[in-house]
Amino acid sequence: MARNLLLAGVGEPEDWARSKGDPVAFMLQTVERTAAGFNRQAIDAVAHTDILFGTSPYISSWHEREYEDPDRVFLAVEATQISIIYLRPTLELLAKTHPRLPATFYRMLFEGMSSWILCYDESACEAFYEWRMESYLEAKESGEDGLEKPQSIANAKGPWLTKRFKPLLSPQIDAAMQSLSTRSPARRILEAGRRLQTLSLARERQRPYCDVWDEYYPNGSFSVPFTILAFHEQDLVCQAFQSDEEDWMNGGDQQSPAFATAFSPNDRDSIIAGFEDLRHFLRMMEALGELLALLPGCDVLEEQR
Repeated sequence: MARNLLLAGVGEPEDWARSKGDPVAFMLQTVERTAAGFNRQAIDAVAHTDILFGTSPYISSWHEREYEDPDRVFLAVEATQISIIYLRPTLELLAKTHPRLPATFYRMLFEGMSSWILCYDESACEAFYEWRMESYLEAKESGEDGLEKPQSIANAKGPWLTKRFKPLLSPQIDAAMQSLSTRSPARRILEAGRRLQTLSLARERQRPYCDVWDEYYPNGSFSVPFTILAFHEQDLVCQAFQSDEEDWMNGGDQQSPAFATAFSPNDRDSIIAGFEDLRHFLRMMEALGELLALLPGCDVLEEQR
C-alpha cells in the first residue's frame, strides 16, 4: 500500500522519510497531508469528523476481523458532531429581494449537497409525520383533550416554498444577482450557493451498489449525517431527527460512515480515484461551510482543537 501510494503520486517522498519507513505512519501522514490543504475552520463549521484509512470498514470498530480483506482498503469519513441549518431566516431575507429566490436557493442547496454530503432533510420526515398523525387521530377519536395537531412539513417550510413560487431559471438568477450590490448578503448567499451547486457537478460521485454496501457494512443500519437541513427550531425535521437518533442509539447496530470509498492497495488507478473522491468531498464540505458562515440562523460548530 505504502509503495503504491508513492508510485501513484498520492504519497510524498518526504513523508516516507519522516515516517522512518513505517508504512502505517506513512499512510497516516498521507491522509493528514491530503486534508491539510483545506479550510479546516469551514469544514468544522459543518461537522466534526473522523477519517478512517485502513482495512477495517468501521472507524469505531468492535466487530470481527473476518470482515476485513487485505486486498480492500477503505477511506471513510464519519461525523462526530453535526450542525443544524435553520433555513427560515435565510428564506425571509431572500424573499425581500425576489419572491422566487427562496425556492431558487433551496434547490441550489439540495442539488449542491445531495450527491456528496449526507444531510438529514425533509425527505426523512415522511414516516415520522405519518406516525405522529396516526397517534394524533387515535387520541382524538378516544376523546383526549388538549391535543396539538402535528405540524406538517409544508407549515414548517413557510410561505416562500409553496408550489406557486417556482425556482428561477439560470439566466434569471444571473439577472437577479446582478441587480444586487456586491456587498448585499442576499447576493453573497446566492453566489456561495451557486459555487456549491457547480462544485457538486464537477466530479461524479461513484456510490457502491446496495449489495456491495451490504458486504462492506453487514451490521451497519444507519449513518449519522453531516448536517440537519431544518427550517426552524423544533420543526418537523428536528423532531424526526430526534426520534431517529434515539432509535439509532438504542438499536445496538453498528454505525456506517456517511462518506466511504474503497479501493485495492495493488491498483494505483483506484488509489488515485479514491483519494480524489476524498479531496472532492473535502472541497464540498469546505464550500458548504463557507456558505453556512453567510446564513442567518445556523447552529454551526467551532473549529476542533
